[in-house]
Amino acid sequence: MREASKSAVRVPPVDPLPLEGLIELIERRYGVDLRQYRQRFLGRRIRSRMMARGVADCTAYSRLLRDDPGEYDALLEALSINVSRFMRDRTAFSVLRDQALSPLLQERRSSSARRLALWSAGCATGEEPYSVALLLAESLQSRLSRWRLTVHGTDVSAKALAWARRGCYRPESFGDLDAPYVQRYFSSTVGGLTLERRIRDLVTWYRQDLRTTPPLPAYDLILCRNVLIYYDRAEQEAIVSHLIDHLVPGGYLMLGMVEMLPPSQTGRLVVVNARHRLYCRSPLS
Repeated sequence: MREASKSAVRVPPVDPLPLEGLIELIERRYGVDLRQYRQRFLGRRIRSRMMARGVADCTAYSRLLRDDPGEYDALLEALSINVSRFMRDRTAFSVLRDQALSPLLQERRSSSARRLALWSAGCATGEEPYSVALLLAESLQSRLSRWRLTVHGTDVSAKALAWARRGCYRPESFGDLDAPYVQRYFSSTVGGLTLERRIRDLVTWYRQDLRTTPPLPAYDLILCRNVLIYYDRAEQEAIVSHLIDHLVPGGYLMLGMVEMLPPSQTGRLVVVNARHRLYCRSPLS
């Protein structure tokens, strides 16, 4: 093993100047803002692609990107974190159901404005927005068709979104999902379990960067869980501000449990559940 490692391509640390050049190449092609990623994270991911292609420095990798456009897609996929599960962290989804979705449904039901708009930002392969759709289906039962429900799933990865649109998932996606959900809403097909069409039709998918303008101007609920950890502090602040800007007054925002609300944004939100990072936009913010 030691001898093999000596003969492997040795990739030096990605120094700032060539890295800036790579970032500009990718941004010009895709229109994504890679500077929002933490530099260490960005460097690790780029180095992994350089090693995979047997390239020893950033200059050579830049040439490879120009000569092989398909490498852009491979690099962009490497920069995406597509690890997800249905109801990832069951307790968090119970909190989401009881302390956000239920109040929203009750409010809209009593006002006869039976419509909700929800956004899962950085949704990877789609388990999160589908989980929200399942919670809505369980809550509304036969009344589901009487509501105008909009669920948007967005991600920068075209490959992940293609997977999400199929709605077919392998067993590892179901570790946190209670058996009754699987029995009621999924059927066995070649390659895994497929979500039934009426639930899939609740979700619309968009490929977009996290900080670009979402499809709707305002949402009743935004989920952005376990995404901020890949950005530096200044970008986290900008992203959370952007998300709050697209929440209706009284709308809910949920972050990941390890993610902290930037201090500059605390005055715009009311804490609903501190442990599970669930917040409500203040009517005055």
